[in-house]
Amino acid sequence: MLKEQKQNQFEGREQGLSQSEVNQLLQEHGPNTIESQSGKSFFVYLTEALKDITILILLFATVLSSYVAFKSHPDDFTEPIVIFSIVLLNIYLSIRQQKNAEKSMDELKKMSVPTSRVIRDGQLQEVESTEIVPGDLLQLKLGDRVPADAKILSCSNFFVDESFLTGESEPSEKNAEARSNPEAPIGDRKDSIFSGALVVTGTAQAVVEKTGMHTEIGKISSLINNEAANVAPLQIRMQKLGKALGVVAITAGVLAIIIGVIKGLALETSIMTAISMAVAAIPEVLPVVVTISLAIGMSNMAFKKTIVRTPSTVETVGSVSVICSDKTGTITENKMTVKRISPLANLSETVFNVTYNEKNNLLFLFYLASTIDENSTAGSNPTELAIKKALDETFSKEELQKISSNFKQIRELPFDSSRKRMTVLYEINGQYLSVTKGAFDRLNLKDSSNTESYLIEHDYLANQAFRVLGVGYQIFPTNPIEWTDEELESDLSFAGFVGIIDPARRESYRAVKIARQAGIHTVMITGDHLLTATKIAEDVGILTDGRKAMSGSELNQYTDEELASIIEDYRVFARTSPEDKIRIVKAFQSNGEVVAMTGDGVNDAPALKAADVGIAMGGGTEVAKEASDMVLVDDNFATIVKAVEEGRRVYSNIRKSLYAMLGCNISALTIVLISLIIGWGSPVAAVQLLIIKVVADGIPGFSLSVEPTERNIMKNKPVNKKDSIFSDGLLAKIIDISIVFTVVTLLAIGIGRMTSVEVSRTMTFLVLGWSTIVHMYNCRSKESIFKLRFLGNPVLVTTTVLGAVILLLLVLIPQTQTILGFVNIGFTNWLWVLFLSICPLVYIEIKKMLHKF
Repeated sequence: MLKEQKQNQFEGREQGLSQSEVNQLLQEHGPNTIESQSGKSFFVYLTEALKDITILILLFATVLSSYVAFKSHPDDFTEPIVIFSIVLLNIYLSIRQQKNAEKSMDELKKMSVPTSRVIRDGQLQEVESTEIVPGDLLQLKLGDRVPADAKILSCSNFFVDESFLTGESEPSEKNAEARSNPEAPIGDRKDSIFSGALVVTGTAQAVVEKTGMHTEIGKISSLINNEAANVAPLQIRMQKLGKALGVVAITAGVLAIIIGVIKGLALETSIMTAISMAVAAIPEVLPVVVTISLAIGMSNMAFKKTIVRTPSTVETVGSVSVICSDKTGTITENKMTVKRISPLANLSETVFNVTYNEKNNLLFLFYLASTIDENSTAGSNPTELAIKKALDETFSKEELQKISSNFKQIRELPFDSSRKRMTVLYEINGQYLSVTKGAFDRLNLKDSSNTESYLIEHDYLANQAFRVLGVGYQIFPTNPIEWTDEELESDLSFAGFVGIIDPARRESYRAVKIARQAGIHTVMITGDHLLTATKIAEDVGILTDGRKAMSGSELNQYTDEELASIIEDYRVFARTSPEDKIRIVKAFQSNGEVVAMTGDGVNDAPALKAADVGIAMGGGTEVAKEASDMVLVDDNFATIVKAVEEGRRVYSNIRKSLYAMLGCNISALTIVLISLIIGWGSPVAAVQLLIIKVVADGIPGFSLSVEPTERNIMKNKPVNKKDSIFSDGLLAKIIDISIVFTVVTLLAIGIGRMTSVEVSRTMTFLVLGWSTIVHMYNCRSKESIFKLRFLGNPVLVTTTVLGAVILLLLVLIPQTQTILGFVNIGFTNWLWVLFLSICPLVYIEIKKMLHKF
């Protein structure tokens, strides 16, 4: 019926379109090209980057620092230069991240075909693919790339590689007589071919149905264009932090001027004090610490076979709560493997009795029914390769050569898609035998009495998601070389089945378990069949706790709102389309999840872009890589879990640095404010405060970025993307330690003022600096420093010791004493400085001991 419909539809079109028809259709449908958004100018990129509050705060800090440098030490502008360098770095990273999104579209356009062969005006012509229109008759052969979506009119042994759209690794067999639903998944439309697919074997004639942006690859292009890139949670948190610190800095500066005027101080003095307070409020080196932490994370991930494309992705992957993973090659090995051998006949009395093991005899029988080069490491297709691999694991090369030498091949009937089987004819010791393997329902057996028992075994294997092959044979007393193909493949004696499957990677089992302990849901999204996907998901522990599986056709029955309401109950989605994948990702995101999505094909690119973390496979298409945030070099699910662990380490260390720096900043701000109110004036000069923040706060703060991963970090729940960077009690900890810093520093001011203002300022400088350095060890872990290896972070030890020595030398060396306004403080005051400096460490250690930290 369908064939008749096709004939009627295209009757009289054997001559193809005329040139006038082509011209008219070109005007109607436009050229056969993939559209892309016009590129932005550098000025537009720069303007968008400058909207980032962090960059604005840094520019403000640069101005303030430059003013302080000009007033205090005009020969040294190191501080403003460093801060402005950070501004340039942040702008560069921002622009780079925006431009990456456009590259995926450039890669899509590379998949277009320069020229194609079509029949027009009754003649075969080679035309520019951009000029192909609906109704054109395509002629396709081995090596051609399909220029547009088309319906097959006729074909011969026609296979195409459309894995970039379907995700299926095996070539897809096409059939002109198939009747496919236009709404079915791409992999099930056997009578259609799609733009960008590669002809693997055979020939075909097809009529073009869709061109340009109306093709499947064009739809994917539209999805990529319409999908806005997600802003990383860390970027959002840092922007909020920058706004808060900006408000604090401005408020503190205004308060300083008001208090100074009320106290009768000179306006210039009040302004300098206000600048000191603003400098105290802004952690200029924090963006550097964040950048360095992310850079170290990128380096560590690269060492663990994960290439991260944008720095912010390092932190985002640590917040992942759902990993949507492909099956083939990520959770599985992407190698078809013989896992079950089921002998159902006694071969010991036949010529196939090559060993005393019936399973080995049956495997050898499958070998005889295959086309395998014994000296090759690859078979003609995944099934042949699986049989060869099993054979190599069973027989040594010498054994196989010895056994095979008795079998002389004299004829072969290759696999045919209509027969679903292949046959090889041999001569052995004066006898002749044919061996046939294929789908069980296509094997013509001579004895049907055992068919029911055979079917039970077949269905058992099929329900275990195995690809099931059967094998049968005939033995002839004379050479059947003149027999027909049908006669050779009839009256077979059945021998048994093999079950072939792409098995799960060994490491996938443990990786899924670790992810589950870390509060991460693993979801399998695949183009494969539901039964196969369900079996693998059950094996590796994805389908647990009553979770369910769903096909793409079932998914399409739900609205977006309905899908979001039930999505948490499902862990497997099979036979999915590109639109399905985006819907799944967004359904999880609407429930507050941070979603990572893996993929390797063009069809995965929109979902990779929509996900919080798009993860492309190292062996995947360039389109997928350009749309992704990170690339797995080894295509291994376990590597994703390792990347999550590294991301959590990075984010944890950024919070440690924040804890260390803001504790110092808030206390410095408070101290200056209290001193002004009391009438002590500014306890430290702006340049002294900047030295503390760089030497005692900033440089050691860098060292926390290389702090090793804490124990049990993968047993914590993921950080909710809506949570503030101060969540989980961090703000309370910062306020707590700031109070301690403030108290000990005010004590130092008071004790020093008993001698002189200069001694007070010197003691304040030392106590504020050294207590900040000592506090770095509080920040390393929730555990006591006595439970940690002291040299577990050698960089921290080096920078803290170096920082402490630099502060000491600045106070003791006569030249720096004069420049910075320090004086000798006396032995007793040195004891006070040492005692007050270790007070924060003692305080936090007591809290840790009481489990209050």
